[in-house]
Amino acid sequence: MTVGVFGLGRFGSFWSGLLSERFSVLAYDRDPDIKAPQGVRRANLDELGQCPIVFLCVTIRALPEVLQVLGPYLAKDTIVADTCSVKVLPGNWMLEHLPPHTPILATHPMFGPESAKDGLEGLAIMMDPLRLDEKRTQFWEDVFAGFGLSVVRMTCDQHDREAAYSQALTHFVGRSLYRIGLPETPIATRWYKKLHGVARQCVRDSHLLFEDMQTLNPYAAEMRRKVLQGFADTLQDLGDPLVVQLSDKC
Repeated sequence: MTVGVFGLGRFGSFWSGLLSERFSVLAYDRDPDIKAPQGVRRANLDELGQCPIVFLCVTIRALPEVLQVLGPYLAKDTIVADTCSVKVLPGNWMLEHLPPHTPILATHPMFGPESAKDGLEGLAIMMDPLRLDEKRTQFWEDVFAGFGLSVVRMTCDQHDREAAYSQALTHFVGRSLYRIGLPETPIATRWYKKLHGVARQCVRDSHLLFEDMQTLNPYAAEMRRKVLQGFADTLQDLGDPLVVQLSDKC
């Protein structure tokens, strides 16, 4: 079986390399200078569109344009699967821009090259068969489980509600901590070291991805408001005058 991957950025290169352990993989990127990982062959859009499935590994904001570029090349039964970090908007875009006969699978691998460097066992991937029959949905669930992943089926809306905290909150706090510059200390507690790790890990992802997961997830703004309100409430418990400034922002 041949699998297609559209996009050979940091995640796309990692994902295509992973899939090449089990499938023949064709990859396309609009930048001709990007080299495909070992075991992956670069292809044109005609070849990519004939694959049984094409995974879209592009920035969230680029997805509408990519769908319009790829759509005319798709074979009738080619599955299109996105890998975006938010799901409601990408899901709607796929339903809007792809031909009505195109099968659609929404996925979100809850990991990247850094978090998967020690193996995939126990890491999660979310799936929502937006327009895909149960037989093919089960096939890909089995494939992902075969990599050692924990497969979670949920709707795109449920994903974004939960990811606003499980992912967007982590990156919001991590980047904020990195910005203030957590000092190193020989008396660091285990939990302080974990905060250091979160701050360092979050800034390894691009700022573009951070912006998109914060602004394109419909539930992230409310999460940030609650975080700021939580800080304000804690400052109020301490009688800190800074609480007035934070309350105004909330």
